[in-house]
Amino acid sequence: MKKCLSIAMATAVLALGGDARADYDADLDKGVKIDLSKDGSRFLRILTWHQFWMRFNEHNPDSVVHGGTPDESLDIGIRRSRMLFHGQLLRDLSMVMHIGINNQSTVGGGFGAGDTPKKPQIFIHDAWGEYRVAGDWLSVGVGLHYWNGVSRLASASTINSMTMDSPIHNWPTIDKSDQFARQLGVYLKGKLWQRLEYRAALNHPFATTGEPREGIADYNTASNLPAVQGYFKFDFLEPESNQLPYYVGTYLGKKKVLNLGAGFYWHPDSMTYLEGGRKRDADTALFGIDTFLDLPVGWRGTAVTAYAGLVYHDFGPNYVRNIGLLNPSTGIEPGQPGSFNGPGNAVPVVGTGLAFYAHVGFLFPDMGRAGRLQPYAALRHSRFEGLEDAVVVPEGGLNWFIAGHHAKLTLHYRSRPVFMPEPTGKPTEQSRKSELTMQAQVFF
Repeated sequence: MKKCLSIAMATAVLALGGDARADYDADLDKGVKIDLSKDGSRFLRILTWHQFWMRFNEHNPDSVVHGGTPDESLDIGIRRSRMLFHGQLLRDLSMVMHIGINNQSTVGGGFGAGDTPKKPQIFIHDAWGEYRVAGDWLSVGVGLHYWNGVSRLASASTINSMTMDSPIHNWPTIDKSDQFARQLGVYLKGKLWQRLEYRAALNHPFATTGEPREGIADYNTASNLPAVQGYFKFDFLEPESNQLPYYVGTYLGKKKVLNLGAGFYWHPDSMTYLEGGRKRDADTALFGIDTFLDLPVGWRGTAVTAYAGLVYHDFGPNYVRNIGLLNPSTGIEPGQPGSFNGPGNAVPVVGTGLAFYAHVGFLFPDMGRAGRLQPYAALRHSRFEGLEDAVVVPEGGLNWFIAGHHAKLTLHYRSRPVFMPEPTGKPTEQSRKSELTMQAQVFF
């Protein structure tokens, strides 16, 4: 472990030692913008971004990696590679198309039998059209969309996150009844008095698989009912843009933002479980409240970014879902018990219960050609009905902004618990594993 940590940290230090440029044109934030009218009311924007991970990971017990069962390994992968088209055809009519790939490594994320890790399939993230009915007060849209409920982080941008990645519990139905945090539906959005922002949607969730057990819920394969969701936010300082659904993770001291939000998601009869051997249906009912702060502190461009959120998830009795981001393992060694978490870097992320998440970061002064540094810390504490112990995941990292979010490196550490099944009770935490990741992001 020490050898792998040393290699990963040495690589990060070498990467940070290059010649950086902190000066860049702020118009880069708009991507490629093609004006289709002289007054700029009709346009097409094109944005693209890519995130690459090089990582040291301590694996969960009995994890298979490239045919072996090492306790730890180094790997490299593509966390995200995306392209987004945002067009305004008329002054009140706009559209978005967002395509790309996620989570391609040397062992997974590809497409096609026999070549599983290779040739990842590009898929649609967003495809929706929107009509502005009453100025900023009301817009209506339809399609595969990201105007989500429950929390701010449910519609988090992946371009300008402060932490290396989202905690993932903020997308509670990800790739189950949604397509990478998106569902097909109709949404409403708007602002009241420039301070109160709202978004609400009526969706038709995707069909998915599930295996209910006695007293343990899973997704109901026979569910065909709509879901409703919404999020409402009040801005105390500068209002944020709601032209697109993606909430900014850190403004790098460019805005004074303080808001309070609350949201929900409800999908009736979407879960099922066994009670005395007979199937019982249950609703998915999710509620959240959160606050976000991004504030310059007045000293050479320094700024503070902070977020805190509390969510209650009800997926039916004892539901727990393990998720491993860009998982370096393909399974558990045959004949071995493994852990409750599953292979690789999987950890309990979503489940019936209460979850608290918070992060805070500080942006240091501009260092000219050397860019800017932003250390941060984060914590997720989840108390799931299906586990004996709480899931506590502390994280910390350092962002090096070479050219804002357009070129940045992030060194990130995470400690995760490993739960083991108990013959006469609920799974308990037995050990902890570490991860050290270096992310390189480019965005245009």
